[in-house]
Amino acid sequence: MITAWLVLLFVVSLATPAVGATPDPPRVIHVTPTGDGSRDGSGWSDAAALLQLPVLLSRAAPGTTVALRADLGQYHVTRPILIGSGGTVDRPIIVTGVDGSGRPMKAEIVGTRSEPYDPQGVRGTEVFRLVSGANHLRFQHLSFRNQGNGCFQIGADIRDLRIENVSARNVRRFIENFAARPARSATVDGLVVRNTDVRGYSKGAIRLQYDTRNVLLEDVTGDSERQDGDNFSMGVALQGTVHDVLLRRVTMSNSRDTLHEYWNGDGFATEKDTYRIRFEDTIGSGNTDAGYDLKSRDTVLERAAAEDNKHNFKFWGRRIVLLDCIAKNPHIRGGTGVQDQFEILEGADVSITGCHVEDADPGTVVFHVDGNASARVENTTVSKHPDAKMSLIKEGGTLVVD
Repeated sequence: MITAWLVLLFVVSLATPAVGATPDPPRVIHVTPTGDGSRDGSGWSDAAALLQLPVLLSRAAPGTTVALRADLGQYHVTRPILIGSGGTVDRPIIVTGVDGSGRPMKAEIVGTRSEPYDPQGVRGTEVFRLVSGANHLRFQHLSFRNQGNGCFQIGADIRDLRIENVSARNVRRFIENFAARPARSATVDGLVVRNTDVRGYSKGAIRLQYDTRNVLLEDVTGDSERQDGDNFSMGVALQGTVHDVLLRRVTMSNSRDTLHEYWNGDGFATEKDTYRIRFEDTIGSGNTDAGYDLKSRDTVLERAAAEDNKHNFKFWGRRIVLLDCIAKNPHIRGGTGVQDQFEILEGADVSITGCHVEDADPGTVVFHVDGNASARVENTTVSKHPDAKMSLIKEGGTLVVD
């Protein structure tokens, strides 16, 4: 009995780290545009190539950092890089651009999309396709140029994805969320996109679908730069049953779509089954349809600004609350429709409080309320042209102004 107990104590002592012991330092996988030496990623002289990333990550321990050398030229990508591995909650895997000394520097990843953009030209391809198993990943200090439908294409259910300090130029979409076979869903539970700038997109900056939830978009800028010819351009698009999303200091501008009689192109768009969406200090401007085209329910917009859109604010959803907003100078650039500050469509239930509304165009309607829609306006200042209509209310619509 005593001997057995001593053996057990010895085994436990071997398996238990000593008090004060530190875990092994995280491994660094070194990557350069061309690779070098043995290409096992063990150092800059034996750096791996970017296309080896799927195999390297499948063997990587939690906490590994993949360092992409940014000062040795561009990374050229002509096909998707499939990632199906990740880290753990407390030890995520990090993919980041660095210089030769390991300091943060954006690594540039270049694709095949036509530059300048041509709707009849080469569309380009995805870059990182994230599939089942790609959990607890961090991407940072990267720059994308001339890419197709997703610098990041989320193709299966994943958890805990962060994208920070990243930029993109001339892309069809920056983030796409679309199930890739054999997956039937591509829900993201826990997504952070922060300090990101997307310039020149034809389809959108960010699209999220399925039951994606627990999302933070913070300090993100998207400017389509009026790329036209790709149906239904939308800066941020939330579809499916996406819910519990916070957009903070996000700007989406110049989405353009002139393919049909009614010109589309929105800054922010939410579909009817999405819910609990919150906007803080956001801006939608210069879009050929709406700055905000929202069908979601239980939606709050605080200090949201809209300017130079056909419809600055376009609401379809239930329980939409708009606080301390700014609406200025709506502008219809072409196609059918009415130029207005607020368009409240059938079924919508909207509360507008503490807003500032301003425009000098006689062709602008301030409050356009559809049948079976209701809006209550309180403590709001309106400056308009003397000939502009304060309201256009269809039969069955309700507008209460205090």
